[in-house]
Amino acid sequence: MDYLTGDLGTGGARECAVELSFQGRLGEPFVAFALARAQRLSLRGWIETADADSAIVVAEGPEALVDAFEICCSLGPMDARVEEWQRVARGTGLNTKTFERRG
Repeated sequence: MDYLTGDLGTGGARECAVELSFQGRLGEPFVAFALARAQRLSLRGWIETADADSAIVVAEGPEALVDAFEICCSLGPMDARVEEWQRVARGTGLNTKTFERRG
């Protein structure tokens, strides 16, 4: 399925960018999970970790897909436990064409 074409619903195709902060027992399983999901949804941005218990994700793309990504990450993979997360809106135009791991 190509997520960049088709009808995403009213308003769902608007571009948005968010910064998501996740806390919990995350580690490498969460990073790999978030990276794979963002790439599958054709989002742009990055994921950074300061330690095994927190991750910052910046994601940009169609609003409906960014929302789906947030829901997916809030549930996390089976090998991790997301205890809380926060979402902050950012301006679009991240100047990146893919989703990558940083730091």
